[in-house]
Amino acid sequence: MAKKNKKNNEPKIVSRAPVVAVMGHIDHGKSTLLDYIRKENTVDKEAGGITQHVAGYEAVYNDEKIVFIDTPGHEAFAAARSRGANIADIAVLVVSAEDGVKEQTLGALKFIQDSKIPFIVAINKIDKPNADINKTKNTLIEHGIYLEGMGGDIPFIEVSALKGTNIDKLLDLILLTAEVEDLKADLSKLGSGYVLESKLDSKRGISATMILKDGYIKTGQFVVSNTAMSPVRILEDFQAKGIKEAEASSVIVVTGFDENPEAGGSFIVFENKKEAQKYIDEIKELEEIQKQEENSKPISRRRRKEEKNIFPLIIKADAQGSVDAILHQLKKINNERSEYKVVMSGVGNIGDKELKMLVADSNATIVGFNVKSDRKVEMQAEKFGIDIKNFDIIYKLEEYLEERLEKLTPKEMVEERVGEIKILKVFSWNKNEGVIGGEVLDGEMTKDDKIKLSRRGIFLSDVEILNLQKGKQKVEKVLKEDQFGLNVKSDYEIIDGDILEVVREVEK
Repeated sequence: MAKKNKKNNEPKIVSRAPVVAVMGHIDHGKSTLLDYIRKENTVDKEAGGITQHVAGYEAVYNDEKIVFIDTPGHEAFAAARSRGANIADIAVLVVSAEDGVKEQTLGALKFIQDSKIPFIVAINKIDKPNADINKTKNTLIEHGIYLEGMGGDIPFIEVSALKGTNIDKLLDLILLTAEVEDLKADLSKLGSGYVLESKLDSKRGISATMILKDGYIKTGQFVVSNTAMSPVRILEDFQAKGIKEAEASSVIVVTGFDENPEAGGSFIVFENKKEAQKYIDEIKELEEIQKQEENSKPISRRRRKEEKNIFPLIIKADAQGSVDAILHQLKKINNERSEYKVVMSGVGNIGDKELKMLVADSNATIVGFNVKSDRKVEMQAEKFGIDIKNFDIIYKLEEYLEERLEKLTPKEMVEERVGEIKILKVFSWNKNEGVIGGEVLDGEMTKDDKIKLSRRGIFLSDVEILNLQKGKQKVEKVLKEDQFGLNVKSDYEIIDGDILEVVREVEK
């Protein structure tokens, strides 16, 4: 590694190794998969290999490094698992060929989709007697995981982590995905990344296992994660061996923190203690502002049901003309329930001043056009949930603001009309329950839908579906022109010729 100093700050952009989160249900073989990769790649010499050290692993395959994160599957680690997907470049979703999709599989999938990273499905345990690969593929598709060759574009590999079947193909696919993603790092920068976990040792003190995602770190510097600080005196690699320095896409362990850094939190490297302490003081100042304003009404809080959600926005640009252009485009960005409120706009880079104006509101947004934002400010904003984005094309900035407003707008459950049915015959009725025959005039109806009974334009009652049959078979759904039998409950008696409205609750 080339020596860095303040005078030599020319960018040194290089390709970096992918960071891969291995995710899935607790019993589907994540650890077995990583154990196999570790044993196959571990060698006696220092270079290469993979060794488990807390939550981080490094492997070398075909002379290429891959960094793995083993994300816990236990429910208690749900938050850390979520952060695991967010800090990774690629995810591997492990699904058992015996069990198919489970609840934690879907939880892991949601974390992956929310983080918007590419992922690969590893169908594991294909060596087991009860393995049913086709059934597993179908359950994946049923849950919206559309595999390559089956109507989708999600790559998958059939593997046996126990026997090592097709593990080489999985690693090839990881490296191919990384090549497409074109991952880069700037080795001229002081390092930054994420904390995987921390622990207290009675002899050594507080240590943290971390993923260095960008830049470099070396002994003599200081590391800060939120308000936790450590001098870089004891620096170790993923094999728990002492080192003097490390570069991006490395698992490192730093010992000597003054408090436990939070798992999943970001960290940043400083050249000296003075700069590190200044950063911590700024964070504490922001937290104090937040506490003081907790009892005041935030701008984005919904005051009454009929009022719009208002979300604060700051705009910074390279010239006033650019600011005016963005403000003009902003008039087009709104929806029925939400809009932005510009609390500040102006010329110049994004700094502490802008962040302090919004620190009390995690729904706030700062956008820049042809300007820069200080990386310390970005780290602080991440802690408080404030989005900072920079653009050099106005329509891209506009698209982002539209998407963010949609994301920020609270979802509501509303009833939507999905069908209409006509009652052809009431076969029996006893108190509030009966058996009826009907026909779908329009749309569709499932056994989980609600039915609204109205007569002569007056609403009478909600109708609960107890059983739905077509012919002599129980069915889940009937479509337009289908005739069917229905067992229902209703506070009002249904009569021949009634027209019923089928409604479904949808999130909007």
